[in-house]
Amino acid sequence: MVLIAREPKRAAVAAAVSQLGYGVRCFDPDQPDALARLQQEPAAAWLVELAEDSVLTDWLLEHSELPVLLGVGQIPAPGSEDYPRCLRRLYAKLAGLIGESPRGKPELHRLPGQQAGTDAGAAPVATCVWVLAASLGGPAAVKTFLDHLPADLPLALVYAQHIDPGFEQQLPQVVGRHNAWQIRTCEPEHRLSHGEVLVVPVEQRLRFSPEGRVQLSRETWPGLYQPAIAAVIDEVRQTFAPACGAVVFSGMGEDGVDACSRMHNQGMPVWTQSADSAACAVMPEAVRAAGVSSLQGNPEQLATAMRRWMEQESVAAL
Repeated sequence: MVLIAREPKRAAVAAAVSQLGYGVRCFDPDQPDALARLQQEPAAAWLVELAEDSVLTDWLLEHSELPVLLGVGQIPAPGSEDYPRCLRRLYAKLAGLIGESPRGKPELHRLPGQQAGTDAGAAPVATCVWVLAASLGGPAAVKTFLDHLPADLPLALVYAQHIDPGFEQQLPQVVGRHNAWQIRTCEPEHRLSHGEVLVVPVEQRLRFSPEGRVQLSRETWPGLYQPAIAAVIDEVRQTFAPACGAVVFSGMGEDGVDACSRMHNQGMPVWTQSADSAACAVMPEAVRAAGVSSLQGNPEQLATAMRRWMEQESVAAL
């Protein structure tokens, strides 16, 4: 494949791709007559780390018949605890785009500490995690969203719902009826798998280990709302970036607006339920008014957009 990027990102991405066993040639977008040179460059696929409004990006998307992957996010320093997870996600994207590397699935594709054969027969560990955020009117909207979203996508969902503790245990039954998603309450050390919806607890603080395992504490959620949507979005972003995003459904208040801005500013998608379809539009409209919602729609439309987003294996907002 041909990597089109500027330094120092070009060197970091090229090293990661090569470590995964793929052949990669680098293309400097700042060289003279870059577009003419690019049109003559032989390639099996394009890996592009440029702005979407770049002339080179526009030409590839409009005229090239080869697969194009736009962006892989930040590459952590080799040797850091985040580097294996980054490589695992990058491999999942490249394998889906052009097939497995000539060397096959690399050992580093396993999570740190996981032994060969662990979780045999279980659903694959999630390589992409989105937050579903909701408050007043949220359960009905989230249920409709899940009813229209296939559960066989390589995706896990973390559902943060403002709710009275007395109703928390009913949420899995409410949103899981008539769909194939596995709705789970939080268990310490659980690792998210494809097809799961993890319900965030009200009276326990949810965090994730660097390997993506659930960690719970009796620490109070920050802010006025339980659970704190902003804290959940930040936790998912810090653990699973760049393969993550957030959908803000019906709700009262502005919990999560700042965290959605942080997610958006790092290039990860934030979507919101449309005002005309929400029982209470205050929360999604607050996110939209902040200028960080890249897509609005009713729950059915959001589910369709999610399916297309996953099928395209894109990390950019629609």
